[in-house]
Amino acid sequence: MFQRKYRANREDIEKTIKNGFNIQGNFVYAKVSREKRENTTFAIIISKKTEKTSVGRHLLKRRIDSAIEDYIKVKKQEIFKTIIVFPKKFENIPKYSQIHGDIFEILSKTS
Repeated sequence: MFQRKYRANREDIEKTIKNGFNIQGNFVYAKVSREKRENTTFAIIISKKTEKTSVGRHLLKRRIDSAIEDYIKVKKQEIFKTIIVFPKKFENIPKYSQIHGDIFEILSKTS
């Protein structure tokens, strides 16, 4: 799980969903806030429509979370926005390498 300073609060999530813009990837898409913030914050939202089982939802969340952590460690740059990540619906859960590439592509577009 990423550090607390990178977690978005409920108010920021609601504002971003309402007023943000989408960035599409192959396996996930992100909703990015339009307004600047003091620091970068993230949220991961996985609905039961995307993955029925809680095991699958937790697996997806851990994979997305790990990819975001890797991006923060490698790039070491702040985006200064709220970013909410939603996985797309697939029959089989995407592999970590697929999600990792998608997250890096999406986050590099936001900065």
